[in-house]
Amino acid sequence: MPESIDDYIDRGIHGAKEINPAERKKYLGTFRERIEIQMSKQEVFEKYCTKELEQEMKDHPKAKLLLNGSISYEILRAYIMLAEKHKLPFSIVAREDDDTPVGLVLTEDYEINREDTHLHETPAITEDTTGKVTLLDKIRAIFKE
Repeated sequence: MPESIDDYIDRGIHGAKEINPAERKKYLGTFRERIEIQMSKQEVFEKYCTKELEQEMKDHPKAKLLLNGSISYEILRAYIMLAEKHKLPFSIVAREDDDTPVGLVLTEDYEINREDTHLHETPAITEDTTGKVTLLDKIRAIFKE
């Protein structure tokens, strides 16, 4: 169907229409339903759950890592090296107005709709004096997840 001259002029002035621009801005250029894992800027600074992130990279070898360009390269370098180690593509997303709390996103090219996209530390199971894991420790570990 041919477009009207008004649509053509409007697209020329304002650019192509985007789907969910606020969502894409928040999630470093991707949609929420495509995210496997996300980390806040603070979690990226603290290098929170790097073992868990590495495991997610192993579990999703076709994913892409998006990094917030407002974070210094010295901090992002560890995540870049991790992506290179697992042969994942990565991008540093820089925006003029950085108003997103998201620091890192592991994303797919298709919709996955994962409910909980935040990383959680795997609970450490303690051993009693005999060196065995107690039943109570196992139950605590289940409910901490």
